[in-house]
Amino acid sequence: MEISIVQPAGLPSKDLADQTQDKKEKTLLEPEINDRTATGSQAWSLTKQIVQWILDKWLVIGIAIACIAGYFAPNVAKPHGYIHSEWSIIYGAVVLIFFVSGLSIQTEKLLVHFSNWRLHFTVQGLSFLLIPTVFFCIVLIVAKFGDKAVFDRQILTGMIVTGCIPTTLSSNIIMTRLSGGDEAAALVSVTVGNLLGPFITPILITNVFWPTMDRSFDAVRPASDLQQLRALYGDVFKQIGLTVLLPLTMGQLIQGYLGFEITSKWVKKLFLNRISTFCLTLLVWTAFSSCFATGSLQKMPKEFLVLVIFVNIGLYISFTSLCVLLSKVRILYPSFKWQERRLYMSRSRVLDRGVFIAICFCAPAKTTGLGLPIVTAMWTRYPEEMKAKIQIPVVLYTIEQIFIAQMLVWWFSRLKEAQEEAEREVAAGAGRSQ
Repeated sequence: MEISIVQPAGLPSKDLADQTQDKKEKTLLEPEINDRTATGSQAWSLTKQIVQWILDKWLVIGIAIACIAGYFAPNVAKPHGYIHSEWSIIYGAVVLIFFVSGLSIQTEKLLVHFSNWRLHFTVQGLSFLLIPTVFFCIVLIVAKFGDKAVFDRQILTGMIVTGCIPTTLSSNIIMTRLSGGDEAAALVSVTVGNLLGPFITPILITNVFWPTMDRSFDAVRPASDLQQLRALYGDVFKQIGLTVLLPLTMGQLIQGYLGFEITSKWVKKLFLNRISTFCLTLLVWTAFSSCFATGSLQKMPKEFLVLVIFVNIGLYISFTSLCVLLSKVRILYPSFKWQERRLYMSRSRVLDRGVFIAICFCAPAKTTGLGLPIVTAMWTRYPEEMKAKIQIPVVLYTIEQIFIAQMLVWWFSRLKEAQEEAEREVAAGAGRSQ
């Protein structure tokens, strides 16, 4: 008896064999395809992580690039260099920073902080009283016990100048903004400090500290004649007027005309905050270029250079820690009740987080914008090499403060995230209990 195998109509036996073979090949290829897909997705995920890290840390990377560029090509961004940074950056970048601040900050906040006595007392008190005294004491100790051949009197004089100059303008505002602090408080503090600085700084140097210096500093005695400082006042107030007050006022007028919500929307849409933050890297580029262009830093004794760097770091961290303590203290101050006609003592509140962050950035910081012109004006009859040496501690301190401030930005951001997480947990717990 014969058995015949009936094939389905229209489907040859060869096609069945081919289908079986295709299934086997597909089964063998599937692990390879899955591996390729997994490898591709991992590479894409890693690329996204790298790009996100660069976007998060772009300011640090930009500052590092600016430092390298200033070291290898100082003639590009030094004052009176190829790009004339004394105009293109010192004026242009700072104008943009304060114009964006004028667009972003509500006028009511500025008015409130102009009358915030505790803010001014803390920032200006530290900037013009405590910090200059600490720098002066360190200089006295080094001059008394240090080797005169190593510890140059011109650079020690620069340390006194560093302690006496006011807080910096641009970087304080940007760092406060990045940390989630009160940008209006920072703006008011730096404006008040730089308006007071041209008067207070020369008095501190020539009338308060210099009379107690020993005779080894006679060769670097500064000018105390008001006639020689008159040009300084004109230059400084012209710079503050053009780079701070004018763009800030213009930004406020535009905000008042368009309204805060519309202005904030356009600031975010045009990435103006990012652009103003980028201007900070240009200022660092100029500072580093100025530092290396004269060659004074390279000629400085290594022992002294290391001392200045670590003293600056230690002092900046110490002053910032003191700001943290002062912001948590409830200060007693006299107050008068008109209805009861009596004087009594009030206890101030703990500073809110935004103002506290602004104080931590503004109080310890120092500015090259006023520091370098003061050196030029008060030591105008001395050679350029001597003035460059006096300027070294000023430039070093201002550069170091930017790097330390970057770490503070990270720290404040972590604290803010932890606080928000704790608030979410409390809110979630309250929701479950209901």
